[in-house]
Amino acid sequence: MENMPYKRIVIKVGSALITDGKKIFWDFLENLAYQINELRALKKEIILVSSGAVACGLYKLKLNHLPYNIFEKQALSAIGQPFLMNIYQKVFDKYNIICSQVLITYQNISHPKSFYLASKTLDYLLKFQTLPIVNENDTVSIEELNIGDNDNLSAHVATLSNADLLIILTSAPGVYDKDPNLYKDAKFFKEIKDIQKIISQIDLNSKTKLGTGGMKTKLEAALKAAYKGIPTIIVSGKEENSILKALKRESGTFIYPKKKLSKKLYHILYLHPTRGKVIIDLGAKEAILKGNSLLPKGIKNFEGNFKKGDVVEIYDENLNLIGKGISKYSSEELKKLLNNPPQRTKAFIHRNEMIIFA
Repeated sequence: MENMPYKRIVIKVGSALITDGKKIFWDFLENLAYQINELRALKKEIILVSSGAVACGLYKLKLNHLPYNIFEKQALSAIGQPFLMNIYQKVFDKYNIICSQVLITYQNISHPKSFYLASKTLDYLLKFQTLPIVNENDTVSIEELNIGDNDNLSAHVATLSNADLLIILTSAPGVYDKDPNLYKDAKFFKEIKDIQKIISQIDLNSKTKLGTGGMKTKLEAALKAAYKGIPTIIVSGKEENSILKALKRESGTFIYPKKKLSKKLYHILYLHPTRGKVIIDLGAKEAILKGNSLLPKGIKNFEGNFKKGDVVEIYDENLNLIGKGISKYSSEELKKLLNNPPQRTKAFIHRNEMIIFA
C-alpha cells in the first residue's frame, strides 16, 4: 500500500453508519479512525465528508420521528452538528489527530471565487495536519439552493480539493445491478469502466431510513468525480478495515474516471444554476457537435429570463437536451438579435464555454 498512487483522498461517511437515531455506532467510528490514522502514517492527505448532523440531533433529543419540515431539519442539524464533531474528536484523540470543521452551502461552491476560497481553506487545513470534516450547512441552506445530499457534496469536495481518489462508504458491499436484499440473482460489479452506461441500466431506488440519497446519488457522485478525472470506490462501511482493503482492490466497486473536464466546464455542468434554455435548428446542432460555437442564427426559440454570463441549456428541435453553456447575451439582447438577422453573427455560446452531451 506504500506505493499507492493516491496522495489526497476524500472519504464520505453516511448517517446510517454513525447512528440510527437511537444509538451511536462506536465500533464503526473507532475502526474509521484507525484506518485514517494508518493512511496518514503513509503520508496520505485525508478529507472526511460526513453526514449525520440531523441524525445526531434526533439522538440528542430522543425523538422517534424524522423531521416534519425544513425548519425542524435545520434545527436538528444545529443541535446535532456540534455533537457529531465531538464524537469525531473523541475517536481521533486516541491518535492525536485534530479535527477541523468545514460547513459548506451551495452558494460557497457555485461561484468560481468562493469555490477557489474553499479550495484554499482545505489546502491550509491539510497543511496544518488537521483532519477536515466537511458537511453541508443544513442549518442555513435554502431548500431550493442546496446540494441536497453528501454523496454529491463529496464529489464537489473531491473536485475543489484536487483529490486523487473518492471513497464512498455505504451499507452495501458495493454496486449491484439491483438490490441484493430483494433479488438473490443481483450482479455485483467489482469495477465499472463506463459509469454513465451503468447508471442508465440498473435499479437505483433503495435508500436508508436516515439517508437523503441511496445508490443513485452515490453513482451520480462517482460520475461527477469521473468527469474531473477522479476515480471512485464504493465500499461497505460495515466491513472491518474496508477502506484499507478497498485501496488494495480487495473490496468494494472501483469506478474508473472519464476524460477530465476543465474547471470551467465542470462548473457549467454541475454548479452554475441554469437560468434559461434555447431550442436550436438541425444546422446549429450539427455545427456544435463538430466543435463549433453556437451562433444566434441557429436559435429557433428560447425560454427564461437570463443575463449575460448565465448558464443556459441547449435543446434540439425534438426537445432533447444536448448541451449547456454560458450565454454571451441576455435574454432581452437575444430577442433583439433574433429579430435582426444582419446582426446574428457573433457567438451566443462560445465553444470553449459549452459542454455537449450528445
